[in-house]
Amino acid sequence: MRAAIVAAILVLAGPARATPPELYAVVIGHNGGRAGLPPLRYADDDAVRFARFFGALAPAHLWLLTRLDADTEKQLAHAEITAPAHASPTRSAVLAAFAELGRALAAPHPGRERVLYVVYAGHGLRGRVLLEPEGGEEAALTGAELRAALAELARVDPQLRMLLFIDACRSQSLFGERDGEAGPDFSAEVSALEQRAQTLRLGVLTAASTGKPAGEVEDLGAGYFSHALASGLAGAADADGDEVVSFGELAAFVAVNTRRLTGQLPWFDPPGGDLGAAAIDLRTRLPRLVLPAGERGRFLVEARGGPPVFVEVYRDGTRPLSLSLPPGRYRVRRAAEGRMLAASAELGPGQSLDAGRLAWADARTEARGPAPEVDLAFSTPFTSEAVSALEAGYHAGREPAAALGSRGTVLGLGGTAGPAPLGLSGIELGVALDVRRGWGRHGLFGVRLSYAVSTHRAGLEDFRLERPGLLVEGGVRFGPAPALELYALGGAGAAALLRRGNGPSSGDPFAPLVSAGLGAQWSLGRRWALLAEGRGLVQWVRIDGERAAHGGLLFDLGVAWAP
Repeated sequence: MRAAIVAAILVLAGPARATPPELYAVVIGHNGGRAGLPPLRYADDDAVRFARFFGALAPAHLWLLTRLDADTEKQLAHAEITAPAHASPTRSAVLAAFAELGRALAAPHPGRERVLYVVYAGHGLRGRVLLEPEGGEEAALTGAELRAALAELARVDPQLRMLLFIDACRSQSLFGERDGEAGPDFSAEVSALEQRAQTLRLGVLTAASTGKPAGEVEDLGAGYFSHALASGLAGAADADGDEVVSFGELAAFVAVNTRRLTGQLPWFDPPGGDLGAAAIDLRTRLPRLVLPAGERGRFLVEARGGPPVFVEVYRDGTRPLSLSLPPGRYRVRRAAEGRMLAASAELGPGQSLDAGRLAWADARTEARGPAPEVDLAFSTPFTSEAVSALEAGYHAGREPAAALGSRGTVLGLGGTAGPAPLGLSGIELGVALDVRRGWGRHGLFGVRLSYAVSTHRAGLEDFRLERPGLLVEGGVRFGPAPALELYALGGAGAAALLRRGNGPSSGDPFAPLVSAGLGAQWSLGRRWALLAEGRGLVQWVRIDGERAAHGGLLFDLGVAWAP
């Protein structure tokens, strides 16, 4: 029985953890404005930064839509960086990218989990984001069009996880001119996305929660929200050191490092209401720069001659921290104990480099001369306490979401009760372990391991019937309320029926059975739920050399847990 339990868990849960997901990315950056709306300076820089990061992780699945301005081209040439292949950020190009992405998702693939990142940097107006006009004065992509594109991708691959990041914010930021009118306000559009988050497996993180500016930072050559977001995705938000940045860690990291300047928290909605869902899995992702334990202070990773900047992190040094970066040559600056140190670092494909072994020198006396200085913007260490605070605030007053239905694997443990088998009097009590996975939007399949026993008396002899069993089940599920999930199950398998008493054991060691039943899960939070199930069973038991069908009922009450 123990071996069967381990095997079932490994079969259903193991492969998803053994291989990192396959990544897809659509990155859009547009500096342009419209009449009365000044152009931005760094949306194209932000787009290139995200594209180089995702391109290093998933080189075959990247769509970059931006137009590089002269300043960006000059800076990239100075840094000896080649921008990824890109197209103009027009409506037709964006829609064509989503169509091409849909065809890629529809092609045969080896069955790995797939994750899509959609990033937009640019101007936002009420209900839409601006794109490069192909004719006329303005072009835009509306929230309805974006939702339709994401829904179509979810139809192609119902298990596709999607992360949407929007850096579009109001004017009069602290560091540069952005939008000069009342927008953008994505609240209506994002609210609609929130209602479909469980169905689409969608997580949203945007700078436009209340319309206050996130801003552009001239020293960094980036939008401040994009700078914090890109740093967090590269690993700076990995507060617990497990090399998986959860959505809660990413949202908390961006919030901690933007609120000081903007006075607001970014708006976010995690996939399926689950802050523990992975925003990005960096395990096995190379190359990487490792900041060892004990290395405290603020770190800035930039091109070897100065900007562009790639990652910033302020750490307390309690544990090692891995930063995933594209291959290349970098300058790493460290501010600690009133000193500014700098070191050169070169990362080749597949390399892991320990920053503790770099040749650190005073940044003002480097042999090749100091690079253009960039102010370090992050001001406090990022720790797990910040993540806990965000989670507490998020869940306070929030109705429990039916988060388990969106999880890949769910474990259920419950007590069982029902009439004794074979028409005998009495009650059969037991325990059952269920290992289940979602299948599409409404499907469900899994394995059920059970053990039950009933006690009886025949004449002067006391005996018990033991029934260990294995059942493979499948069914459908739906959620009529935010915290409630109902499902119907059918299954087939076998269970032994063994008679044990004063004499030798006897019975049927392999009696086929089928079942059908109904169940309900009531969510207690993002990982726990109460479950109640009822089943009708038919088992074919061999008695005196002949098999005969025996019916029965079984009721479960227990808990479910999503790893």
